[in-house]
Amino acid sequence: MARFLKRVVDVDSHLLGVYAVLLVFVLLESLHAAKLVSREVPTWVLLGVVTWGVMTLVADRLKESERVEEDSAKLGRIAESVFDKKAELRRRPSTPEEYDYLWGGLKGRYYVYNPSYRVDKNIEDGIIKIFVHRYQSTDFQARYLFLTKDQSGQDDLAAFRRLMAGVKQECPEVVKKIKVKELKTREASSEAELYLGTRDGRQLGVMELKEPSPDPIHGMPDYYLIVHDQEVLRHFHANHFDKAWDHKDATDVQIF
Repeated sequence: MARFLKRVVDVDSHLLGVYAVLLVFVLLESLHAAKLVSREVPTWVLLGVVTWGVMTLVADRLKESERVEEDSAKLGRIAESVFDKKAELRRRPSTPEEYDYLWGGLKGRYYVYNPSYRVDKNIEDGIIKIFVHRYQSTDFQARYLFLTKDQSGQDDLAAFRRLMAGVKQECPEVVKKIKVKELKTREASSEAELYLGTRDGRQLGVMELKEPSPDPIHGMPDYYLIVHDQEVLRHFHANHFDKAWDHKDATDVQIF
């Protein structure tokens, strides 16, 4: 009862006033009928109070409706700014949690172009755990394409072999879930990393931002770009990954 009365006072205080006047009117009418009160309350007083109460309630509802519309518009702008982001920047990961933010939780099909695994040694075990969780999913399938004309690309492929060996120990089914190719005619250091996958039912891409430097180190950017724009993702998939994967010089690599 206390909660109900508090809500009535806070939300509908004018309505509470009308109820109080009606209660007083009924009480006085009852006392007059019982001849305990000689003077009868004029009906026009009751009608005036009720009319005032109704008009006040209408005004309150109109004001509340304006607030609801205003709040709805604010929430719409917030949702648009938060959930409709088509791209965001993230620093190069230095902890398993940061790595998981970029590449964790992937499902379904996964396409990787010119990957690099130049990460701090202290997070390598965490990466293997993320990979194991990924490949334990029944529907996960991945394709990796390495550019191995230069030493940088060859080192990336060697690092990938080492990581996959650790994954295989805990998840033997990984052998059937990945396909790997290499292009010995392209240099890894001259092109960006590109990762295309699906997370939480939404397609995304993670791309290395090449540094404005005459000699950038592949796989060691200050930032990665997370892309959600579907048109951009289709462009990179069709014009970069697919063309390189189907290139006549792309050859299969046996990882295990």
